[in-house]
Amino acid sequence: MKNLFHSKVKEEILSRIDKLTPTAKANWGKMNVNQNLRHISMSFEIATGKLDPTPVKVPPIPKWLFKLILLNAKPPKEKAETFEETNMVANNINPADFEEERKNLKRVIEDFVNSDSLVPVNKIAGKFKKDDWGKLNYNHIDHHLRQFGV
Repeated sequence: MKNLFHSKVKEEILSRIDKLTPTAKANWGKMNVNQNLRHISMSFEIATGKLDPTPVKVPPIPKWLFKLILLNAKPPKEKAETFEETNMVANNINPADFEEERKNLKRVIEDFVNSDSLVPVNKIAGKFKKDDWGKLNYNHIDHHLRQFGV
């Protein structure tokens, strides 16, 4: 699994973000591109502790096993659970400014990779090291960029 703490991986992601357009359509799911950018930004804020999310549904498996799955498997295209706060559609969060959302996402990625302290425990997957966050956030952003064709 790729890791956002590797500079080439981070640059790949930033380049893919730059390829998004305000008119990009989702290949699956209900979010529009602006909601997608905000949703991804919020996921980085979980790792840095700026957002303390509420798990909607905790998987009925041991945390260590869920962590293994999160860090090593591609997320399903549809029906993946998200935290209550990051559910753009259910919360009717619909940012209007594409460029502002894209700029913010790139800023939170830089804040993330330059952070000296990340949250030591993922609420649904247990203890997390810095590299675990790098892998999880790569997997998550890769999923949502593919959702919009980049």
